[in-house]
Amino acid sequence: MQKKVISLQKFILYGSIDKDIYEEARKETDITNLRTVKRISLLGMLLFFMDGLFSASMHGNNLGFVLDMFFTGTIGIIVFISLGIPEKRAKTALGVVYTFSSLFLFGLLLIDGMVTTKLPSVSFIACLIIFVVAFTDVPWHLFIISGGASILMLIFSYAFKPTELFLTDTVNVILFNMISLYLCPYMMQIKFADILTRRKIENERDMDALTQLYHRDVVRHTVNESLALSAFHDCALMFLDVDNFKHYNDTFGHAAGDAILKYIADSIREGCPDIATVGRYGGDEFIAFIPEIDDVQQVRDIAQKILDLVTDRERCLRITDVPDCPSLSIGIAIYPNAGHSYNELVQAADKILYEVKNHGKNNYMVYGDTGVTMLKRNKYGHYTN
Repeated sequence: MQKKVISLQKFILYGSIDKDIYEEARKETDITNLRTVKRISLLGMLLFFMDGLFSASMHGNNLGFVLDMFFTGTIGIIVFISLGIPEKRAKTALGVVYTFSSLFLFGLLLIDGMVTTKLPSVSFIACLIIFVVAFTDVPWHLFIISGGASILMLIFSYAFKPTELFLTDTVNVILFNMISLYLCPYMMQIKFADILTRRKIENERDMDALTQLYHRDVVRHTVNESLALSAFHDCALMFLDVDNFKHYNDTFGHAAGDAILKYIADSIREGCPDIATVGRYGGDEFIAFIPEIDDVQQVRDIAQKILDLVTDRERCLRITDVPDCPSLSIGIAIYPNAGHSYNELVQAADKILYEVKNHGKNNYMVYGDTGVTMLKRNKYGHYTN
């Protein structure tokens, strides 16, 4: 019995969706909700013109249709303009959704409850159904909004409508809330299943199957997006190339070569900070982008950490079972000194990478450095002149 109560509670509160999964998917649901608000706003603007035509042709100067026309059109225009910001920067999505919904429902309360007193509150009930189906949030949030609005609707209907219409509105509201008690959790399950499926498809599209790093197009998009917001801080792009990778395929076989690539990918991921975007550029080349750095020394430390991880012989043998430890050459380009776009930073990092190759490999260098003494690292990871 207790398990059934807990299961029912979880169904009503979170639609039987794990709370952690819900929190992880909040970004997607926020964007979906904002898009829904914009679509309903456009619908409101459409109703503005449709109500105007209908009011003029069928009802003359009926005050209810005139108010409906004015309200939906005005709210639609205001919301659509105010949400003209990039959706990813909207940190108050649910606040926008519920403010918009409250205003919309309140306007319908005035129209259906006080103005159109000779008709049942059909428009209000229809919008409550749209509200439950269109927006994505935990069911009990939606219950509070729809339940509160329903109580106000009945109060308005009792105060301003004949008894028979009040009874009709009461039956409609009770039926709707009974249906929504089951509809909200099921709709949430459907929406989250769609979000998780879409996320899986996007991950398969964006991630390299072997290394589980991003494809270079994803990194390029991330870099361009970050550079547009990087007016007040520096960024770093690292171009990394495996030294003598053909040797591993020829000597130990392609399976060993794949193991080395996965080992290096994990080393780069581990060596970079959490805010970095790491990708496979192609073949045995990798790319890493750090959107915020304090100074050049921070990037040097990151590059050094990656080299130390890669050339750790015991670690390499334990993970890959390949006795010959690999090494990397790393070229580093700093924004804005080395370039102002993704292409310019990649060209600069690639250029300095080949300087590292020409000076003995197994090292790193920052584009624009002068007077740098290149030390050669031996196969044990130690520096020698």
